[in-house]
Amino acid sequence: MTKKIFRGILLSSIITMLACLVFIIGVQYQIYTDSRYSALESKAYLISLSANEEELQKYSSAKERITLISKDGNVLFDNKANAAGMENHKGREEFKEALSAGTGYAVRHSETLGINSCYYAVKLENGDVLRVADESLSVGAVIVELLPPIAAIALLTFVLALVLASVITKKILKPINEIDLDKPDTYSTYDELSPFISKINSQKNKINRQITALSRSRREFETIAENMSEGLLLTDVKGHILTHNKSALKIFGITEDINGKNILTLNRGEVFREIFDNIKESRHYENVTTLSGMYYEVTANPVFDEKNSPCGAVILIIDVTEKEKREKLRREFTANVSHELKTPLTSILGISDMLKNGMVAAEDVGGFARDINRETERLISLVNDIIKLSELDEGGTKETERVDLLKISQEVAHRLAPIAEKQGISLTVTGESAEITAGESLIFEMIYNLCDNAIKYNKENGSVTVTVGKRDGAPFVTVKDTGIGIAPEHTERVFERFYRVDKSRSKLIGGTGLGLSIVKHIAASFGGKIALKSALGEGTEITVAFNK
Repeated sequence: MTKKIFRGILLSSIITMLACLVFIIGVQYQIYTDSRYSALESKAYLISLSANEEELQKYSSAKERITLISKDGNVLFDNKANAAGMENHKGREEFKEALSAGTGYAVRHSETLGINSCYYAVKLENGDVLRVADESLSVGAVIVELLPPIAAIALLTFVLALVLASVITKKILKPINEIDLDKPDTYSTYDELSPFISKINSQKNKINRQITALSRSRREFETIAENMSEGLLLTDVKGHILTHNKSALKIFGITEDINGKNILTLNRGEVFREIFDNIKESRHYENVTTLSGMYYEVTANPVFDEKNSPCGAVILIIDVTEKEKREKLRREFTANVSHELKTPLTSILGISDMLKNGMVAAEDVGGFARDINRETERLISLVNDIIKLSELDEGGTKETERVDLLKISQEVAHRLAPIAEKQGISLTVTGESAEITAGESLIFEMIYNLCDNAIKYNKENGSVTVTVGKRDGAPFVTVKDTGIGIAPEHTERVFERFYRVDKSRSKLIGGTGLGLSIVKHIAASFGGKIALKSALGEGTEITVAFNK
């Protein structure tokens, strides 16, 4: 803009200067021409007062050319040439004009000499014509004559134009350069700039709103990303990390900033290599990998540029360890259920086939019937436990009320008393009243399973003690037995489904392997935590503690 204004002012100044010079030269040439005409007129008038051949002889050395012409055009006298040898002048313009009007004037240019010859003719009283001629400069000659001063004036004018253009340009642009873009609406120097200033102010407000919105969106994104448990990575198409969240660092087990690094320097597993093969082909990618013993689902989607070409990837890393473990447990549970159901059904089928085919003696039918009854009861117990676990898995614990752990423990003891007495086991309940909010039937089943296990796996003439109370205001129930105990390597797994420490003993006493798993689920449903203490041959103590 500065250059344009400067060039505009300079060009305008030069054009103005040239126009003025042309005008001055024109005026000067006109003045010069008028002065030559006046001089010739005065000279002709003075000479015409005594215009005869004798009087004219005294002008033989005059600067001007003086010619006397008869009215028929013959030259009678010429102070610069022999009159007798001169041609007839009756066709000359100034001569004809003088004959008709009394005076005549003409200018003829000499291309050879580059000068003008001015002729002024006056008609004498006797009809002859006196002509006075003198040389005058042409326009070109005048310009050449004036060239030195013109050049000096042009140079001076050009320098002044340069200075003036520079000064005016700075003066014009200074208020514009001093516009406060943060407060453009305060500008008032040039009214012509008001629409422009208004537009700037409008754009500034729009940009500020956009920046505010972008900043808010960025803060929201950062807040969401940083509080995500999932790892988030944004990379270019070659795998260089552009941004990441804290969870990604935690997943990869590093603490330093990884922006700019290639993701393959963090993990060269097949999954991460395959990601960018798919991204380059604009394909979505999803797979499961292991990192530090954990299972993670890696999902990658391509990011496209304005030409719809892949320029990067958004990678989401989700911890699916629990899901994988659940899937593993589901598979194990399915296999175990199939096995556990198959065993009693196979026994029932075998015995029934023998009875059907008459292969059993009459006196043995009763024994086989008892076997069928025992296996059927075992099958029903197993199915009931599986149904109960399914209900617990599906959140079937919505019914809640205030229940007293001491009262329920006493009811369980009353229900199990005949079984305990039959095996010579003493079953006692001690402690104080402790209420929790839970489902009464489920709490009954939890304590029943604990006591039932304590009786089944007890020693002859052993004891089972149920203690109810509060520790620091938190209710608890403890079932302690004097049974066979559990070896340390098994204590972490006894709450798993179908896990048995001694399979032969469990089969003998009819256990399903689901009792403690049900206990764990019920306790967890109501915020309870289970603690197990046991020593091989010394008995087991299981405590379920609830929140206040």
